[in-house]
Amino acid sequence: MASPKGSRSQMKLPIFTRKGTLEVPSPTEKDWSKDNEDDWLFKDPDQEQDSLPQPYRMINKMVNSLFDRSWEIIEARDTSSKAELHRIQPTIYHPLRESKLSTTPNCMDVSQDHVFIGGSKGFSIYNLHNAKQLYVWEKLKVDVISILVTDLGSEILIAPVDETGIVRLFYFYKDGLYLIKAINESEDTSKQTTCIKMEISKGGNFAALLLQEAGDIWLNVYKLPKESWIKEVQYPQLAVNTKKKVRQQLQLNTPDSVPADSLDM
Repeated sequence: MASPKGSRSQMKLPIFTRKGTLEVPSPTEKDWSKDNEDDWLFKDPDQEQDSLPQPYRMINKMVNSLFDRSWEIIEARDTSSKAELHRIQPTIYHPLRESKLSTTPNCMDVSQDHVFIGGSKGFSIYNLHNAKQLYVWEKLKVDVISILVTDLGSEILIAPVDETGIVRLFYFYKDGLYLIKAINESEDTSKQTTCIKMEISKGGNFAALLLQEAGDIWLNVYKLPKESWIKEVQYPQLAVNTKKKVRQQLQLNTPDSVPADSLDM
């Protein structure tokens, strides 16, 4: 049996320490402040940790810092993943139809149920619902760099511009494609104008072109005779006879062009 003296030597008593900074008391007892129980802290000696020597103290700080940073990253990722789960996911729309193109297109426009794509030596027309090619017009020696499409109701105006700056006006009616005129094409290359910009008014009554010639900029406004175009496509035989008479009078040699009064300046 162990002696009581040995037991007292192994028993650890609690340590009382005063809160705040310790001060040296004054030599006079009457100046001493009264002890307050709240000013004292109870510390268990078994819970005290000894200070590690260097370099282990530095290693311990680095490990604790690394652990704290890792825990912050884990909490941030966890918060982000929870927010992502509660976020409304956007609707993904897959294409209804796909069609592989044989050449690289330069421009594109959409009107009604058709897609118009300009590219090498002309342009092509595709059905908007099944992506099937309907027409291909490739009669140029240069590429089409821009294409303007205007909806007129049951018909569509198409105005492609090629690399040389020439604008051609097409009429698309009931799945029929008609070339009306190359507006600024000239037989004399020295007098050839270049189209900078073209716009067609709503309803297709007027067309405005910015043309450049020898450093000068010109604004040309045309009145588009839609009524005569409809008559020509509805009654082709009558339109052909009318064209022949007008061509004889004006001595026109361009087979794809319409009478001169069809495009009024």
